[in-house]
Amino acid sequence: MYLSTGIFMSKERNINTLPLDGGALCFHFINTVHSWRGINLHEYLDSYATLLQWCNKVNILNGKSRKALQQYAAKHAEAADKALQKMKRVRELLYHFFSAVAAQEPQQMQEELLHKFNTVLSAGLSHIRFTIKGTHLEQDWEEDAADLLSPLWVVMKSAYDILTLEDRQRIKECGQCGWIFLDHTKNNKRRWCSPVTCGSMEKSKKYYHKKKQGSEG
Repeated sequence: MYLSTGIFMSKERNINTLPLDGGALCFHFINTVHSWRGINLHEYLDSYATLLQWCNKVNILNGKSRKALQQYAAKHAEAADKALQKMKRVRELLYHFFSAVAAQEPQQMQEELLHKFNTVLSAGLSHIRFTIKGTHLEQDWEEDAADLLSPLWVVMKSAYDILTLEDRQRIKECGQCGWIFLDHTKNNKRRWCSPVTCGSMEKSKKYYHKKKQGSEG
């Protein structure tokens, strides 16, 4: 595959090759499209079964819960597809929400966007339960093998944790592809989701334009 930047992309795109450059679960979820800017060359969550593969990749829900969801989805294909489409809509919502946060202009966020985010967040957090394990109380999730949206609730808890526990100035949007990531660098100057992929593409663009301007001059 050839991109306009002059970089060849030969690696097969699937859940196994999807990089986890977000630095947080909710950002990994947002970053399950090839790009939010320009042409999106690949949809990583192309089926509910693939979604469960992603859950395994990022280690959410235990194996028993994932297997139960897989079996239920296989018997209720229409419901599984409906749940997947809802999660994709929430993924887009999360992208626009955290894109606004990354811009560090919360006052510019649309009221409708904030309302939709709060609605999904409330739904997600309502599924949290505490259980006694040994001598300790531990956070857990209500068990419902028929709740095909349960992976989403874990994602929303991650979004809550990011907003309440992390420095929001470290929430960034990649200038090349639009992926959202948490900047863990000491100087907080990271610009791309990955210096190897988007960083190289940006540098190649600058080199190409500089060379073109030189030849025209």
